[in-house]
Amino acid sequence: MEDTIVGFIGFGLIAGSIAHALKESKNSYKIMATSRRIEPILKAKEDGVVDLACECLDDNFSKCDYIILCTPVVTITSYLCRLKSIIKPGCIVTDVGSVKTIIHKEVSNLGMDSCFIGGHPMAGSEKTGYEYSSSSILNNAKYIITPTAMTTMAQLSRFQKFIKDTTATPLIMDYETHDRTVAGISHLPHLISTALVKVVSENDDPEHHMQCLAAGSFRDMSRVAESSPEMWEQICISNSTAISKLLDQYIDVLNEIKNNLDNQTPGYVASLFEFSRHYKKDKPKL
Repeated sequence: MEDTIVGFIGFGLIAGSIAHALKESKNSYKIMATSRRIEPILKAKEDGVVDLACECLDDNFSKCDYIILCTPVVTITSYLCRLKSIIKPGCIVTDVGSVKTIIHKEVSNLGMDSCFIGGHPMAGSEKTGYEYSSSSILNNAKYIITPTAMTTMAQLSRFQKFIKDTTATPLIMDYETHDRTVAGISHLPHLISTALVKVVSENDDPEHHMQCLAAGSFRDMSRVAESSPEMWEQICISNSTAISKLLDQYIDVLNEIKNNLDNQTPGYVASLFEFSRHYKKDKPKL
């Protein structure tokens, strides 16, 4: 049985975790990778996770059965243009970006709808870099697949099997629904987390009692505020329309909470917590 050849462009936490998972799967994968920094790829080769370290996007990638774009969202589009002329027939080009609309539009502009399938593993960490990668990050994680209008059933089935080899669970969704969904469950929470840290830091006293006494609630709410500033700026700008709409609603809810606290409305806070508890408890299976 021939190896399935997978090329990675960009090699950080998610790329490294996917590569780990593929190498640990029951199927045979040959991994090649290139990145802005070659050092993580050389370390991955030393670890047996990467078979071929490429200093740039070269002709080696014309041999790939899959090419996974793992660079920041705003640079994925520039790599698509370069890949168009080198990929072999049957190669599936995908990505791991957390914003899909901007990528799908560029795919259409380039006429690559027949070879591209968007992807977004709902997994990760506030930590970044290959050194923190692990196949366990993907275990049972939802992996969103956003096909194009030209994706065939055969391609989709093949790609789903590929995703299952990472131990993630594939979930098919159109790219606009994806961006609206992640704006609410990922992008907005990251902004809320950083806003909370900002408010606390601006109201702490000279002895830093807030910072010193912060425990469970603050730790849980502020964890993702440690994420990469550069990456999250690019994500939020790329999905600004969807995030802005939800921010408007969130601000309205915060104002409603404030008004009810100011008026000491009986039962308001209890009903708010009761509603939230039921929504969290009654999580549907997808």
